[in-house]
Amino acid sequence: MDTQLSETQQLIQNSIREYLEKEVPFSRIREVERTGGMDSDLWASLAAQGWLGLPFREDLGGQGGDLTDSGVLVEELTRRAVLVPIAETLACAATIQKFGAEALAAEVAAGVQSGTMTLTPAILEEGDSFADIAMQVSGGTVSGRKYFVDYGAEVSHHLVAARGEDGLGLYLVENDAQVSHRSLANIGKIPQSVATYANRPARRVCGEDGVLFLKRLGRLFATVQCLGCSQQALDMTVEYVGMRVQFGRPIGSFQAVKHHCANMATHVLATRYLTYEGLYDLDHGQVTDTQIAVAKTEASRTATEVPMLAHQLHGGMGFVTEYDLHFFSLRGKQASLTWGTAEECLADVARTIEEETEWL
Repeated sequence: MDTQLSETQQLIQNSIREYLEKEVPFSRIREVERTGGMDSDLWASLAAQGWLGLPFREDLGGQGGDLTDSGVLVEELTRRAVLVPIAETLACAATIQKFGAEALAAEVAAGVQSGTMTLTPAILEEGDSFADIAMQVSGGTVSGRKYFVDYGAEVSHHLVAARGEDGLGLYLVENDAQVSHRSLANIGKIPQSVATYANRPARRVCGEDGVLFLKRLGRLFATVQCLGCSQQALDMTVEYVGMRVQFGRPIGSFQAVKHHCANMATHVLATRYLTYEGLYDLDHGQVTDTQIAVAKTEASRTATEVPMLAHQLHGGMGFVTEYDLHFFSLRGKQASLTWGTAEECLADVARTIEEETEWL
């Protein structure tokens, strides 16, 4: 398939990039990190400019974009290291739009586009595995704990994986004062918590097919985030080695530096192809779990290796924590762990091969 962006997608990319470079300096990111939480003002601006309507159908008031369009938006916001639940909200909204009742899809579309509704998946429990979901829904309410909930205390609603009378499904739970949170520290400095529910009303959205879709899309959006961090680290490095002069010439003219940059670019391009191929195939119902796992494996490795090489090529400057490159090494490492590490994804691939192969 052709993974080159269309003219419309390039316009989306350029528009959001120009806006973020103008309105969101890295000093603002540092201030949000210092105070904690998400950048609510930026979220309101994204809603006001219509960016949050990108993935919704036109009959729901949206712009009728596809998952590739959403991927472009997530990548550009990642490249600015902003603290907003864009991947989380878009993944949940896409799942609800695809599998939920029309009335619920319309409610969510209106809320997200107005900027008043934010969502995040609440999937993992104490076992830290998608196979260990044991939370029960009884009498229309849910009780228990979910771990590693990104933006758990900040968003308005959680999309909770739990088991009811009809088996495993997704339930929409309002994140009100009755949902308690214990903050979790993480390397990416992303707001994250353990969420505890005590008989909270839960609206059933869909069954196990929706859970599978959310897992696939969540993993692909994490792959997009890995890509965004890696691409930004590469771009910053290429610019730096082109202007940093040592021994009477730009250091980018030295063969050893060229080799590092070429290796970085190779990893980024491979990740880009696998990422957008996965989004396209998921949109068209032809993706496989193995395909997504391979994409996330490459992305996770790229998101750790490329920023580390970037730090090395920046020399001493690259190890100063006040330098902006640190945003992308830390966020990239966090994204590499989200929705499955490289090792966990490869284990998924191995299990699939073992289950599907007819051994002689």
